[in-house]
Amino acid sequence: MTASPLANGRHLLLTCLRWSLALSLILLVAAGCTRREAFPEESEEEPLDEEAGPKYDGQLLAQVVFDEIDFVVPQQELIQPFIKEFGNGTVVNKVTIHKVQDNKKLPATYYLVGLGIHNGSFRSMALELDVSSDNSLYLSSKSMKHICEATAGCDFCYFTFEDNRITGCQCSIRAAGYDCRHKVQEGNNLLQGVRLKNSGQN
Repeated sequence: MTASPLANGRHLLLTCLRWSLALSLILLVAAGCTRREAFPEESEEEPLDEEAGPKYDGQLLAQVVFDEIDFVVPQQELIQPFIKEFGNGTVVNKVTIHKVQDNKKLPATYYLVGLGIHNGSFRSMALELDVSSDNSLYLSSKSMKHICEATAGCDFCYFTFEDNRITGCQCSIRAAGYDCRHKVQEGNNLLQGVRLKNSGQN
């Protein structure tokens, strides 16, 4: 029996619809894959701030201009932070920055130095400063802390250096029984919680 033209038309229409539906499904799947590739899962990427690491906390204290050290922060403002950093009743009466370059083949090193007295004996503390490309001097909490403590009879201690770095202490009186103790500590809290009036970091 021969199929009628109407039956053939319906069969052709159904076939076209099936192919159209199949093509639509293929396009939807392809689009979904493309979106997943364009927008990766959140777990695939680390946040930018975690990769960057901890923020540098250095504070600007001075600048080197034509080999002269110009304080950006008044030295008087640093006396109380030094007293607190000693933490043992040492009375600090002078703050300065000392340039060290005994080895001319190496870059100079700069130290922020506090000088004082504890129970009649000399005390000094030196903190290494970071030097920027424009010769600005910064103090970071990661800077090494060096302390010189004079024993009885020694009225003054000098820091000793090698390759522009502090290596010890020496009494101004070079005789038996006149000594200075050298203490070293990684990191410092000198400027923790301190707001410096003229610092470029505020």
